[in-house]
Amino acid sequence: MQQLVMQPAGYPVLGGYRRARHVIDYSIALTRTGKNYYDSKSSIPAGYRMSTAAEELAIQLGLEKAGQDPRQVEAFNDILAINNNDWHAWQWTETGLCVPEGRDPNKYQTDSHGRKYWARIVLIGNERVGEIIVPQGGGRVIVEWDEVFGLPKTTEDITWPHTPYTTHFWFDENPIKDSTSGPSEAAVGRRACWFPDGGGWCFAVDASYGRRLAGPDAGFRQVCGSLPENKLFYLF
Repeated sequence: MQQLVMQPAGYPVLGGYRRARHVIDYSIALTRTGKNYYDSKSSIPAGYRMSTAAEELAIQLGLEKAGQDPRQVEAFNDILAINNNDWHAWQWTETGLCVPEGRDPNKYQTDSHGRKYWARIVLIGNERVGEIIVPQGGGRVIVEWDEVFGLPKTTEDITWPHTPYTTHFWFDENPIKDSTSGPSEAAVGRRACWFPDGGGWCFAVDASYGRRLAGPDAGFRQVCGSLPENKLFYLF
């Protein structure tokens, strides 16, 4: 296990959410299950849990802010199929996105640059922990992050090379209903994406699949420690 110190962060849009400094221990290697989100959780030992999207982002940004390329660090080997029998992991996290009740899932707003955003409820497990706006997916490059929930804040349509950015975003604006939890929601997972035009491997944050999806490459990261406490500090 390796220690992760999550620094304070804020999300000022829609509702204002703030995260205090938080410390956890996390496994360098992912646990491969080949199961959906719900069944994958059944294999977690007592005292451990599945990582959140915010914790995965904190690992990544900690490396990037230190001048390291996270694609060359052991913690992300399983996503990039380095060692471990060339396993390209699809990584579940505890984070999900849910369509707010009564809202048309396809309804979006635009900013002054014409970028589209959708309102969504953030889930940790099945608990609703905040409301945010989610930018366009479709493989767009994530240029700004929401560090409280570990999700993209701004995406841009940038061709390779897109240094210093390393991560792309996929997002299903109209997700299916989850047969376990009930509402229309998507898991927030992580994987790799390949760009054959010289770009090579990049990371992907993928919120386009339901939690009932099962595939042979599925897995998750074990962590030890309580979930971060995110507090609402103002609301428009």
